[in-house]
Amino acid sequence: MSQDSKPSFDARPSWDEYFLALAEQVSRRSPDPSTKHGCVLVDRDKRVISTGYNGPVAGLPNHLVPLTRPEKYNWFIHAEDNAVAFARCDLRGATAYITGQPCAACYRRLLQVGVRRIVYAGRSSACITPEETAACRTMSEALKVEVVEWKG
Repeated sequence: MSQDSKPSFDARPSWDEYFLALAEQVSRRSPDPSTKHGCVLVDRDKRVISTGYNGPVAGLPNHLVPLTRPEKYNWFIHAEDNAVAFARCDLRGATAYITGQPCAACYRRLLQVGVRRIVYAGRSSACITPEETAACRTMSEALKVEVVEWKG
């Protein structure tokens, strides 16, 4: 094998690319026909802690759950909420990888449990007001939370 054809580690995706792709796969489990979101929580050692996708409360019979707007809003839980709920360990210092911009409530919840890095794909949400975005930015700066809007 020549020096030019030697295998390289450079061809691998970055950690951010890898975990965002995983979040995208997780989102495919959502039963929501119009909006599919996924979240992957990762510890400081780049190990997956938990995953979550948007959907109804676990265990509900499918025939009870509406899938149309606005009815579904009373039944569904956001991907970030599910990832936090199913985590079985301390989340302090974790990174959240999310398929789209988190809503203000999910953003606050991630900060409250100790997530210190949030990476989200560039899908923005129409339900987030400029005031909420500004408040989230201020909280991030005060808590030294790194927020990355992934455009890769």
